[in-house]
Amino acid sequence: MGKVLLYASIAVTLATTALGFINKGKLTDTKDKLATAEQAAKEKATAGEKAQQEIKAAKESLQTANDEKDKAEAQTTTLKADLEKNKTQVADLTTQIAAKTASVTEMEAKVKEAEAKLAAANSGGVAAPAGPSPEQQAKMQEQETLITKLQADLDSSRTQLEALRKKDSDRTALKMRNGLEGRILAVNQAWNFVVLNLGDKNGVVGNAEMLIKRGNQLVGKVRVTSVEPSTSIADIVASSVPRGVSIQPGDNVIYQATAE
Repeated sequence: MGKVLLYASIAVTLATTALGFINKGKLTDTKDKLATAEQAAKEKATAGEKAQQEIKAAKESLQTANDEKDKAEAQTTTLKADLEKNKTQVADLTTQIAAKTASVTEMEAKVKEAEAKLAAANSGGVAAPAGPSPEQQAKMQEQETLITKLQADLDSSRTQLEALRKKDSDRTALKMRNGLEGRILAVNQAWNFVVLNLGDKNGVVGNAEMLIKRGNQLVGKVRVTSVEPSTSIADIVASSVPRGVSIQPGDNVIYQATAE
């Protein structure tokens, strides 16, 4: 009986020891899983914070780009208005000069006619009619002075017009460096435009077309609409984007000049 109890006691001890080892192993495994889960949660939280920061930065860049686009459009509108105003002034001044010149020519013809009558009267011994009256001479002088002023105004307006034309010509005549590369900072799908990290200091000019690449794949084209010192706004050329493909921030852009 004593041996049976001894064996039973030993069996219970061994079972308890084995169960302890099993429970210890499960506890260690559970702790490891818990640590892994906590680490994964931390990594997800960090990634989420980073994504939020990137979204915030992209929104700020987009807002800045929109403000710069509005400013550039306002400047372009002002420049065009000044150009049209100067064209109108030149046309008006030219018309005024033509009218005043015709008036002076008519007055000079009358003076010559009076001089001819005077010469004829002198040769025939008849009293000659008087020459231009002081009022007529004053009027002629006034007309000549006005013509001189109008001509000066016309020359000034033409100078301003040529300066505006040259400024516009110089802007459109600029050439971008072939192979210029950059990337897309933000995309506005609603208005179909993108913000580029290239600007005036990189040699970007308005109306230039750039290719969009993702790796080695061509995914579309954009056309520059406004340029600021460090960024540019460009419209997406819808017909150049394959069906089912969308332009994304981080896509690369490259300028490749066509042969002229």
